Amino acid sequence: MTESANSNIVSDGATALQDAGAGGEGYMFNNQFQPGAQFVVVTPSLDWAPQGAGEGQFGTSFNTRIVQYVGAANQFAFLFPYEDAEVSEGQRYTLGGDWEDIEEQTDGDGVNFVNVTFNPA
Repeated sequence: MTESANSNIVSDGATALQDAGAGGEGYMFNNQFQPGAQFVVVTPSLDWAPQGAGEGQFGTSFNTRIVQYVGAANQFAFLFPYEDAEVSEGQRYTLGGDWEDIEEQTDGDGVNFVNVTFNPA
């Protein structure tokens, strides 16, 4: 096999891996967000979102997941990716280092969210 053909196989494999869970954007509770941390998605999409989350960017809804931070055996968090984000159960992702606070969207319940980005690790 030539080096060029070998390169194409590696490239196609990387594309397939990215397509399996290319990441995206969503919400997290601000007290569960760890900028730059890696996590693994440990659940399929859950039919639940907390009151006060409202709707995500461009009026989309969420595909709620539970994630486990890498290197922290008992540290779990809720991730509320926008429904168009590509998230795969068992896939490892890295949270972006930038975030945006979401204004309180409830009537005094004090639920605070941050808008986050994440990409395959």
